[in-house]
Amino acid sequence: MEGQMPTGSDPLPGLRVSEAERDKAAADLAKYCGEGRLTLEEFSQRVGVVLAAKTQADIDTVMSDMPRGANVEVYASPLPASGWFVAVLSGSSRKGRWRPKPKTKALAFMGGIDLDLRKAEIEGSGVVIRAIAIMGGIHIVVPEGVNVHLGGFSFMGGKDMRVADVPILPGSPVIRVQAFSLMGGVHVRTKRARSALPGGPSPVLESGRSKLANLDKKLAGKDDLPTARRGGGSRERSEQRTQRHRDAILDARDGLALASEILDRLSGRVGPADRNSASTGPRMRTAPDGTVTILFSDMSGFTEMTERLGDVESQQLLAVYFQMVRGQATSHGGYEVKCQADEAMLAFSGAGQALRCAIEIQRSLARYRLANQDDPIHAHIGLHTGEAIQDGGDFLGRTVILASRITDVARADEILASALLRELAAGSGDLSFGPARDASLQGVANTQTLYPVIWS
Repeated sequence: MEGQMPTGSDPLPGLRVSEAERDKAAADLAKYCGEGRLTLEEFSQRVGVVLAAKTQADIDTVMSDMPRGANVEVYASPLPASGWFVAVLSGSSRKGRWRPKPKTKALAFMGGIDLDLRKAEIEGSGVVIRAIAIMGGIHIVVPEGVNVHLGGFSFMGGKDMRVADVPILPGSPVIRVQAFSLMGGVHVRTKRARSALPGGPSPVLESGRSKLANLDKKLAGKDDLPTARRGGGSRERSEQRTQRHRDAILDARDGLALASEILDRLSGRVGPADRNSASTGPRMRTAPDGTVTILFSDMSGFTEMTERLGDVESQQLLAVYFQMVRGQATSHGGYEVKCQADEAMLAFSGAGQALRCAIEIQRSLARYRLANQDDPIHAHIGLHTGEAIQDGGDFLGRTVILASRITDVARADEILASALLRELAAGSGDLSFGPARDASLQGVANTQTLYPVIWS
């Protein structure tokens, strides 16, 4: 009969679901993840949607491609299990869909290893990664909401975990990283899942996030422009115009605030609990604020290296370079702002920390060149100290611009510091500077006096 209600145990798609039904669906997703049917990222995405579900249809959306019923065949992954990753004077990377063994080992000796677990198939309830970094670095990426533990010890090196401050997803596999570093670094990071549904990202979610990102860029752009470039008139009038621009952008951004909270729930960043409740996971390490020292380290001759070696080998050398920089940044209390293209940007709360980190980066590269003379890695480093605007972990403003321009005029294997930074470090007996030289920096009106740092 037309309009007849469904019979059997299948619930009506439009009925509101209870907390117990949401918990059962989350438990089923955890089981599918333990079998290897779902990657860590797929598990993170779908559990986020299930916990925010209001109707059975919402749950059915993320369960549509999963097996149902009593007689379900055991899943057998076609992927071979990987249990060893070794990088000796080289780089190693594992991304995309892959299957780590329950006990996986990674050894980086004067090299770098990148393990991206977002699309990994996890067997059972979790995986243990023993990460050993000797004058190198190991970088591990997991999706948000996954239960991660970092242990081990470091000697003249560092280990750190910077994960998003979101609740741990129920039934999440446990990723245990046992880090052992000697003059190197082991780093664990989270990255947001890209899509919450099997059919792809929601157009509404993507549109809303795009608008928020554009507003953030406009807001940051107003802070990034030096006052002298904002047209004529007095400094006071210029600052008033800037403030009006900022207020207008903030008003527009606040109009999307409520929608953003809803989108965050659907994308898995916020669970059904109160947004302000305490998280059971570790908190993200905060960037320094106030007066900071910005360090740029650029790989010298990367374009020529790519032409000579090709994309694959040059990218492997770039990974080694970044891991060396990350290891020294961790050892000296630095904050990694970004590592992209052939450039690394770090921020420090102290001038001495930044200068010593720059020195150790150059010394690490020098040791690498002695052991690998066929494919040497060179870098030029620039530093400057001052007030900087912090925006979502990034830094903006004149201090950043000057540090970047100083790096541009530094020579290969050179560390170049501003005059202000040299004055701040004058009392440190272990830091030495070469003769001053004047340089014209792109986009900077006045000639700048710069000092090379003696590191060899």
